[in-house]
Amino acid sequence: MKKQLSGIERIALLAVELNRQALREKVENAARLCLLDTLGVGIYGSAQPEANLILDTAKRLGSGKVLVWGSGDKLDAGMATMVCGSLCHLRELDDVHYAILHTGCVCVPAAMAAAQLEKANLGQLLHAVVSGVEVMARISLGMDYMNHREQGWHGTATCGAFGGAAAVGCLLGLNEIQLADALGIAGSRTGGTWAFSVDGTMSKRLHPGQAARDGLLAAYLAQAGITGPHYVLEAEDGGFYRLFAQEWNIERALAPRNRMAIEDVEYKWFASCKSVHSPITAARQIHQSAPSRGPGEVRRVLVEVNYSALSMAGHNYTEDSVVSAQISIPYGIALGLLGRTGQGADYTMETLKDPMIQMLANKVIVVESEEFNLLRETEHLSGARVTVEWTDGEYTSATVKNPKGSLANPLTSNDIMEKFMSLTQPLLGQDGSERLMKLVMEGSPDTEIEQLIQCLICRDL
Repeated sequence: MKKQLSGIERIALLAVELNRQALREKVENAARLCLLDTLGVGIYGSAQPEANLILDTAKRLGSGKVLVWGSGDKLDAGMATMVCGSLCHLRELDDVHYAILHTGCVCVPAAMAAAQLEKANLGQLLHAVVSGVEVMARISLGMDYMNHREQGWHGTATCGAFGGAAAVGCLLGLNEIQLADALGIAGSRTGGTWAFSVDGTMSKRLHPGQAARDGLLAAYLAQAGITGPHYVLEAEDGGFYRLFAQEWNIERALAPRNRMAIEDVEYKWFASCKSVHSPITAARQIHQSAPSRGPGEVRRVLVEVNYSALSMAGHNYTEDSVVSAQISIPYGIALGLLGRTGQGADYTMETLKDPMIQMLANKVIVVESEEFNLLRETEHLSGARVTVEWTDGEYTSATVKNPKGSLANPLTSNDIMEKFMSLTQPLLGQDGSERLMKLVMEGSPDTEIEQLIQCLICRDL
């Protein structure tokens, strides 16, 4: 009797079959956009204050062959991957998938590190990113990812190592058994909690980098012959799904899909948690519709959102933590009502201390809405209704279901390229940013990875 394949063996088989096929033009373009956006937010992250703390710590532990984006430093592959993945997440500008994942900040750094070690070309790198995002998303989709989040887990951290292992496994040319081993190794020690939200600490920044590093190591260990648990998803004692969600179904993870997961990636316009995007957009609409109203006329603000958004971002921020502001709907509402853009410049220690922002944020009440719970479940959209009660007793309301960057209102290729230029030009210079963008978006699949690497060092180094 033929042995029934385990869940991870079936996912590995699916990934290897994908790796052996040429990418469709639409999928390749999606991969190029993912690579461009991730490199952009990572380079931008390299200039943030926290970046030096992470990089200096990593440098104390040794050097190596893999470049840290935005710097001239080279570290060992695992540490460089961790640092780059963390840089991508420093300002919450990295992409998201509706299964509550940040995919690019895990899969791209892992693939970039392996591509340098293996002297891969651009085409192989793009293929690896597609494979990594596909596996990472399918792992999350196989369980009740909303419940996973509600239990306190950070999906980017818990599912990310699978994506990193799949991306690197693609570059290494692992076969079905080897990739199953890699995914098993990755999944057997994964984790990452949402505990940072209580006091707005920096640990969330590290989660994508740590997952990417673990995925990279898992793939190389599997290539060397180290075996991993092939029943890592469904094992009764220690199975990933049994530990991390109340409901799961491996068949859902393996179901045929009309689109690749990378085509469902959303690119951020606002430098905040995705749960803040609809509220800030609605608040900006209210600001634009009532130009004669000043912030002093706001009596209170009611914000209706889905349960997940409420639990992740329904709380106020603390003035000593940028992290807390980026996962705070009240902070986003304050920005929107003041007509601010919600870009990176609005998330600094200086803006957090703005008395007008503090005053408005303190007037915000966030509540759960069954209407938006249903929207999240059926259409994968995180909508919001914002209602301002003015001091004269009048009300102004705005409802947003598709903020800029959502699946139904996606950033265009030009938007993503504009975002990339705005984030990288101050660091790479206009010529450097344009050269890197052209290599990613127009470069031949045969382009050597070293050409990309040479563009990732800031001009003032």
